[in-house]
Amino acid sequence: MLTKLRARWYKKNVDSSFELPASGASASASSNFSATSSGAAKPATATGTGTTGSGAAPFTSSAYAAPPPPRYGGTGGGGGGTYGGPAAQRRLFMMHLALLVLGLWSVVPLLPGGRRAYVFLLRCSMMAQGYKIYLQHGLPSLRPWSMAMAWVQRVVPTADFLQLLVAFSFSAAPPMVLVAAPILVLAAYHAAAFVAAHHSGHPAWQRYGARLHAVMLRRQADAVVLNAACEVATAFMLVLHLLTPARSFLTLIFYVQILKLKLHVPETAVQHRKVWSMIDDYTRPYRAKLPPAVESGIQAAARWMTAVPGAPQ
Repeated sequence: MLTKLRARWYKKNVDSSFELPASGASASASSNFSATSSGAAKPATATGTGTTGSGAAPFTSSAYAAPPPPRYGGTGGGGGGTYGGPAAQRRLFMMHLALLVLGLWSVVPLLPGGRRAYVFLLRCSMMAQGYKIYLQHGLPSLRPWSMAMAWVQRVVPTADFLQLLVAFSFSAAPPMVLVAAPILVLAAYHAAAFVAAHHSGHPAWQRYGARLHAVMLRRQADAVVLNAACEVATAFMLVLHLLTPARSFLTLIFYVQILKLKLHVPETAVQHRKVWSMIDDYTRPYRAKLPPAVESGIQAAARWMTAVPGAPQ
């Protein structure tokens, strides 16, 4: 019943061409309408696997459907929006607008104050992600301690928390377009989802915004893969930065740990494993020409990345 209500809300407020799921597909529809801050779908059963050279450490790749858009509208609770009531959603919308302005200001060349805009972009991103965590999980209760730990266990394996960590880890680093790009993409999807839910009757939206939003929804699966590719490319850029005065070993180590978590967090695992699988397929012919010791080191790193955090080795 709840799945049907969600499907009807989605068809009415987001995509009028959406076909309501049959009653026998309730489990699939429930998964498709689960709310995620990054807009990424939870991992589905893989249709194929990519492996590193010797096949020791698999990176699962999957041809998955477009993930659900960020959910807005309603008043929170059972069938309403994910992010609280209308007032909370308006505040979140303003934060995403600020992210778009600051992001464009920081990445467009020759604009004055680009470095300062980049710093404020990361700070605003931390604020937005923290606010989304608050709206979805509330504040932790410190007494008893078990409740605080339960809150941490709910929050840590979420895309919002990992994005907050990324913004925090790069807040003191030199500006990087690869870091700003995923923030801009997510902010655009959240802002468009809010306008579609609350201002779909406005003439300007019906004439221009609705078409753009429809294109964004059709390409959302590609957008989240692009975000994952930018995040993985950021790690390689940090390795190259070790050869420059801007090097930071601590940032690199911390960020690699975040990437490892993204391989196992349900909201980000599918697209990150897809990106690593693409890298594996592209580099396999070149790795075949390397000495066996180098390939063994790559295999060890791949096994470490794919190992579940906290599980016995």
